[in-house]
Amino acid sequence: MDKHPIALKNVFFTKTIVIATPNYQPPEAGKVLSGPQNNIKSEPIKDSPGHYIATMQTKINLEQEVAYPYSIDIECVGIFVVDDTLVEDEAYRAVMITAHSVLYGAIRETVAWITGRHPYGPFVLGLSVIQPTKG
Repeated sequence: MDKHPIALKNVFFTKTIVIATPNYQPPEAGKVLSGPQNNIKSEPIKDSPGHYIATMQTKINLEQEVAYPYSIDIECVGIFVVDDTLVEDEAYRAVMITAHSVLYGAIRETVAWITGRHPYGPFVLGLSVIQPTKG
């Protein structure tokens, strides 16, 4: 079996803000609230061949609307090592796909754990789908 061309070297959080919304009022039954805003970016690390840094931000309810139990602003960073058999475009694409999965998973787990110790109980983020941006 061939080894995977991407390896995770490190993952850490650079921002973790979770605020219980004052005067929280659960929404009416059946009302769907908007999901989190996710932003991910990645780039090669200068002077470190084969190494990429990826950063994912997840934000929800920064305005502290009362229909949401929490206001969340969290940022997770991953350092990835890419096998030298991949060309630059393939390496970037592979890092983005892998980083999205790894970093959003870490964010989901952290948000659920932290909010589990807050007054309204655990808040579980839904699925995140990586989509290309126009530009």
